[in-house]
Amino acid sequence: MSEFIEQYGEWALVAGASEGIGKSFANRLAARGMNLVLLARRVEVLAQVKAELEAAHGVEVVVRAVDLTAPDLADTLADIAAQHDIGLLVYNAGAAHGAATFMSETTENLLSLVHLNCTGPILMVKQFAGPMLARKRGGIILLSSLSALSGGAYIATYAATKAFDMILAEGLWDEMRGSNVHVLGLVAGATSTPAMLKSGVVFAQGAEGQEQITPMTSDQVADEGLANLGKKPVHIAGEKNFAAAVALRSAADRVQTIQYMGTATASLFGKPYPTKD
Repeated sequence: MSEFIEQYGEWALVAGASEGIGKSFANRLAARGMNLVLLARRVEVLAQVKAELEAAHGVEVVVRAVDLTAPDLADTLADIAAQHDIGLLVYNAGAAHGAATFMSETTENLLSLVHLNCTGPILMVKQFAGPMLARKRGGIILLSSLSALSGGAYIATYAATKAFDMILAEGLWDEMRGSNVHVLGLVAGATSTPAMLKSGVVFAQGAEGQEQITPMTSDQVADEGLANLGKKPVHIAGEKNFAAAVALRSAADRVQTIQYMGTATASLFGKPYPTKD
């Protein structure tokens, strides 16, 4: 048995696994010999991922069509837990958000982001962390975003929910230190995924006075996440993203930080940045 399987067990759950970063995690974990439970809304896409992974790696893959914002999510997770001993949880959902002002969004869409990025991780961790702690082994990866470091125009709610994910990961890491259950908040910057491209992002542009944004690949983000699981509470994928995070966190002028995030977001999505007062 490999050290990876010994630490994280034979089953992993990846939420948001149909494409992008979630699919990359699924592929990396299958390559390490883990069986998988994959969750997403589009079961037909998951079925294709299942066939690919089982053919390539000879592992068992179970797919479930799940709406991670649904009110019965806790019941669905309890059913999964009754059938599989999940030793590694990757919560990847909520990666693509688009760009719109807070007041132009519907209340339904805003609350859906809260359910997806806040309620979902809480229910997942509550369901699967208990058995991990009892077994004294396991791992949890919660995906966050560079937008978690600052609010900005067009991403007010998204950024707030991703900050929730990062801070939740830090708190869980602190509580579970010494338990042999590894927790990581994985912060992704601009990443070229199908969902992000569909959301209207324009990677070729750069905000005025800022360096052009070069996106990471999904595989790069997943590789860095797995490489840093068990080593630190939060990892920011990509050297340029880490440098940007250091600059954002160290800036003495919070107004400047917020406007930097706002202009970067506006540029990515081809939106006009709000005029200054």
